[in-house]
Amino acid sequence: MLALIQPPVSLFPLAFIALVPLMRGIDKDNLPRSFGQGFAAGVVAWIGIIYWVVVAMNSYGGINIPISVLILLLFAVYLSLYMGIFALSCAFLEKRTAVPAYLLVAPVWVVLEYARGVVMTGFPWAFLGHSQYSFLPFIQVASVTGTYFISFLIAAVNGIVFSLWARKKVSLIWTAAVLVLIGASLVYGFVRLQHRDAEPLKAAIVQGNIGQDVKWDDGFKMMTVSRYYRLSFGLAQNADLIVWPETAMPFIIDRDINAYKYVKAVPVMLRSRLLFGTVGLGGKGSLLNSVHYVDVSGQTAAIYNKVHLVPFGEYTPIVSYFPFLEKITAIGAYFMPGEGHAPVVTDLGKVGVLICFEGIFPYITNETVRGGAQVLVNVTNDAWYNRTSAPFQHFAFYVFRAIETDRYVLRAANTGISAVIDPRGRIRGRTPIFTEEVLRGSYALKDTMTFYVRHGDYFIAVCLVFLAGTVVVGIYRNRGKKRSNDH
Repeated sequence: MLALIQPPVSLFPLAFIALVPLMRGIDKDNLPRSFGQGFAAGVVAWIGIIYWVVVAMNSYGGINIPISVLILLLFAVYLSLYMGIFALSCAFLEKRTAVPAYLLVAPVWVVLEYARGVVMTGFPWAFLGHSQYSFLPFIQVASVTGTYFISFLIAAVNGIVFSLWARKKVSLIWTAAVLVLIGASLVYGFVRLQHRDAEPLKAAIVQGNIGQDVKWDDGFKMMTVSRYYRLSFGLAQNADLIVWPETAMPFIIDRDINAYKYVKAVPVMLRSRLLFGTVGLGGKGSLLNSVHYVDVSGQTAAIYNKVHLVPFGEYTPIVSYFPFLEKITAIGAYFMPGEGHAPVVTDLGKVGVLICFEGIFPYITNETVRGGAQVLVNVTNDAWYNRTSAPFQHFAFYVFRAIETDRYVLRAANTGISAVIDPRGRIRGRTPIFTEEVLRGSYALKDTMTFYVRHGDYFIAVCLVFLAGTVVVGIYRNRGKKRSNDH
């Protein structure tokens, strides 16, 4: 169920019972067994969610099938540790404090989701809350609390259902509290969805659909340039901003004067502005994953360099200690991170640029918006994953980023899914995968600052305090019972 609730299957109502079978397997009197149950469930779920790692590594990374499968299994094993720790923590705390599992499941689950999102560069992928990306009234509360609160509510419902099924009893106070929080979230969501912004600006998002097997081939360089040129002049006219995807120009464009002339001619002749992905030069022969902004006069007015790089995709972690790891890096290039998440300042306004999976990290979008970003632009190349679930899973994050920050999101993906998403998470337009498209849409620049942007992931602290308070009360009551029994 944990795999089926995520895109593209998206059986999102199952999220509210997806943890119940696992909770049934938790045994407070057998901690190793509890960890094993959680770990096993995690391995099955994660293989179902991230099976596309094999496709990326084998089809386009040049890594053979056995090693690609091994990488998938190692990654799934690492991610499954969090689910094993979840089951172990619930069993341990219930045994030591006599606090019922239905009170523990939500805060423990959310704290571990947060940990997974920050430990070892972080992988905040496929949270419980992300399964609800199409349930807009329910997820509007993310503008106040962030996505972790949505995961909390889902996990809390799982705990209540488990208690009713397995133990035939549950706290009426806790059940009422959870239902009130869900009800309040829905009311807030329905009210917030009544608002629509005026959209005075026009965007044209160009999806070039350049196959990963030829994308980095020098022989196809001019074919790539001409395709974006043709699509832009054919369907991107009368747009205030034209957006091309990550590494739309997959070469060091500063070294290719002729190609750059073609690119710079686009905004000049169309009387527009152009944001496009390319490759820049860093220090000591390293590369930069860059986005250039070219204004209406054809001048490169700003450059953003990707900060949060993909491990084993754009750089090899701890390679100085383990040189053999360099052999399993997909691209084999040496990319260096940029210097910060400041927005790109343009004559249209301040644009927050998110390259590739930078947009899956809420703290990055928060930092960008706090820096003044008035619209968010995500450029990505999901061709690595072919026709798997990965492009659909990656796309879902940007519904949350739009809601959390109260910003329009313009998304340009090489092979899809490209989209225009409004600040309420409504998808105003989207493309299929693996098609040549020019998606046109309207957007607005915004200066509002949501509670979540201002205060960040404060809800994790709330969960820790709630968990600590519950444990302390449980220990106190447990000792009181023991004293009564002794007397």
